[in-house]
Amino acid sequence: MPSRLTLLGVASAAAVLVGCTSTSALKPAPTASSTAPPSASDSQTPSASASASATPAPSGIDPGFVPALAAIQMVGPRLGWAVGSHAIFATTDGAHWTKQYASTEEFVGVDFISATTGWAVATRTLLGTSDGGRSWRQLGEPRMPIRSVHFVSASLGWGIAGGNDPQPIHGWLVPHDGATLVITRDGGSTWAALGGPSNPQTVCLDEAAQGWVGTTDGVFILRTTDNGSNWSEVLPRPDQQPPALPRATLIQCAAPHALWVLFLGGDSGMSHSPYIAYATVDGSNWQAVMKEPMSEGMILAGVPAGPDSYPPSFSVVDPTDAVFIGDGPATNVAQCVIAGNGGVTLRRTGRIDNAPETFATAFVSVTAGWVLTRNAGGDYVIDATADGGYHWSQQLAVSPTSAG
Repeated sequence: MPSRLTLLGVASAAAVLVGCTSTSALKPAPTASSTAPPSASDSQTPSASASASATPAPSGIDPGFVPALAAIQMVGPRLGWAVGSHAIFATTDGAHWTKQYASTEEFVGVDFISATTGWAVATRTLLGTSDGGRSWRQLGEPRMPIRSVHFVSASLGWGIAGGNDPQPIHGWLVPHDGATLVITRDGGSTWAALGGPSNPQTVCLDEAAQGWVGTTDGVFILRTTDNGSNWSEVLPRPDQQPPALPRATLIQCAAPHALWVLFLGGDSGMSHSPYIAYATVDGSNWQAVMKEPMSEGMILAGVPAGPDSYPPSFSVVDPTDAVFIGDGPATNVAQCVIAGNGGVTLRRTGRIDNAPETFATAFVSVTAGWVLTRNAGGDYVIDATADGGYHWSQQLAVSPTSAG
């Protein structure tokens, strides 16, 4: 998700809808140990203000797994939400988190445009709030379930719906293929197919009429400047992969004409998973930011290595800055890299120990940020930094048993 300061004139935020499944070819399952820190149980959070029940869905519609902390968005340095399996958590001071909403459903995404107005995407339903999450209401969906949404106002939003084999991957519930681009003009009450590129996976708008789509086909990034009536091909994937290989195209808008991209998946060796990041500040000129050096060693010579050997979570701060964190299952740490100057410069800061896997990160500046991880003991954790990733503190831990 883009910075809300850049797009909407409110406090900046960055968000990603995230997850990982042990069956995904893009990311390994974590290892378990008995060294995890104490976890937050349901008794440590207030009772949920409301509850929702899952509706039946045909076999294969839902992802196989959703983590207890799957997505996070901050609206400024104090206010934010984190969602996951069966719960929505909220913070009003940027440090302490309480369970705001409980459900039998599994939440895979969250998108707020202000301190009051936002949406939470579950695997089978879409919820909306206009009072900062104190109450949530069920909204409409197209014929197939919403996978992710991105709004630019209380009424206008785009989404990805349907598709085959949806997997939560570093920011989005990503369908493998067969999804549809959809649009709402009434805040999510009704949706209509928008047409456009085939096999869309991720979508974002950077103003009312202009948006981007990441796909699995040919030229992987497409752009519209007329609200989806016409699309132009703007960025092919440099390491073209056979269609049978699992792959994903993740995008985050930053401002009008600015976009950050992370290509994932493809052929790789053991303990490595390919990724390549790009950025543009003007919609025309593209900067190759980083890559996984082993798998992509012959592609884009001279492009620096990313944080580790698996694709990182990333959060766009503004058109020129983004933060990448993760993912090192072999080293059992999540390393932080800050990309500046439109991706031209990289600054490697600190690391989070006992964090072989990250699910999402949300930075409101290049110094203040939060990340969702799973530690080696299996607990899902919110860690925070106030110095650009040099030092981290744990704010919340949720065990898989308390989340279920």
